[in-house]
Amino acid sequence: MSAKDKLKVRVYGVRFGDAILIEVPDKGKTGKAETRHILIDVGNAASGEEGSVDVFEPVVDSILEKLDGKPLDLYIMTHEHMDHVKGLLYVVSKFGKKIKVNNSWITASASPDYYEKHPDSGKKKLEFRSIYESIHRFLGAVPGHRNEWLNTVMEINNPRKTDDCVTYLREMAGKTEYVHRETDISRLNPFKEVQFEIWAPEEDTSAYYGRTRHMALNVNAVDVKKGNEFIHELPVPPQGVDVGDFYNLVDMRRRGYMDNALAIDKAANNTSVVFCLTWRGWNLLFTGDAEQKSWELMDKYNKLKPVHFLKVSHHGSSNGVPPTRLLDKIFPIEPADSKKRYAVVSTYPDAYNGIPAKELLSRELELRCELKYVDKGLVKDGEYLEFEFEG
Repeated sequence: MSAKDKLKVRVYGVRFGDAILIEVPDKGKTGKAETRHILIDVGNAASGEEGSVDVFEPVVDSILEKLDGKPLDLYIMTHEHMDHVKGLLYVVSKFGKKIKVNNSWITASASPDYYEKHPDSGKKKLEFRSIYESIHRFLGAVPGHRNEWLNTVMEINNPRKTDDCVTYLREMAGKTEYVHRETDISRLNPFKEVQFEIWAPEEDTSAYYGRTRHMALNVNAVDVKKGNEFIHELPVPPQGVDVGDFYNLVDMRRRGYMDNALAIDKAANNTSVVFCLTWRGWNLLFTGDAEQKSWELMDKYNKLKPVHFLKVSHHGSSNGVPPTRLLDKIFPIEPADSKKRYAVVSTYPDAYNGIPAKELLSRELELRCELKYVDKGLVKDGEYLEFEFEG
């Protein structure tokens, strides 16, 4: 191989989602030059403009063209969210176009027997799924309580739709491994010149489940249908209870479903596979949708180190960007080497309120690296932004 060999990272425009292809100059079994490929996720939001399925066929066509008849060396599914998992199943079902895969890494908690091996996490998972179903039934009966943000959160976390996609991804490769921070991955990939470090998630995902709030979602007691309209009817306070305090409590619990929907979303995001790829002196970090709890645990276990490339977590949200003290460890303002540094945000405007958090991203990242966006108007659907790293 020549010194001009380049590792390439393609970040595809899939609206509100992720699809990343990595091309790596490597050595084969005999030491002969060989190009290998890694694909991370392929999905977008479950509904709406930001979740258009029209983007997926051109993305898969581009990947198949790059593979040129060869199987994908490694597929990585970061976590169980529709904006990361739905694309490949859609394309094979709709168009019969299938990417052949030799090896897959899937977040550990997506293993079919995971919750048998980890009962504490299983209890939390069942609790959160039960809460999701309660909110889902309530919003179906009382659609007036829906809003765009809540619709997006509920659809991305829809367990029935997600399960179908994850089942397909489990069975897609010749060999599938369920990975976490402590997984020994030295034998789980064919690469000779690439070193992988998995920084997250924790094997026991119960660490990611936050507190839930009480909800008062008794539809008959609060919202009833009269004719073609839903009429808001407040419950009657119990005797001896202050009326103002009682209705404040009802309102607070009513709002609890918003907080619980967000807690469900955070828990899944924090199960993201976060890994660092090292190749010929370059460190590239891919983060899925890891949020603050995951970043804190990565730091606790001394995983953070300087990198040259960062896929910004959770589409550029404020809860996906590490706090400054941790960002200093990943992107120090005065790095030890003179290599150029990049960060990329794969996002779509108005899918969630405040995402991307451009003011925060600008303040925290632009003084540390070159910040790029894969966003509406910047990268066309199905096309890509490419980064090159010279060996």
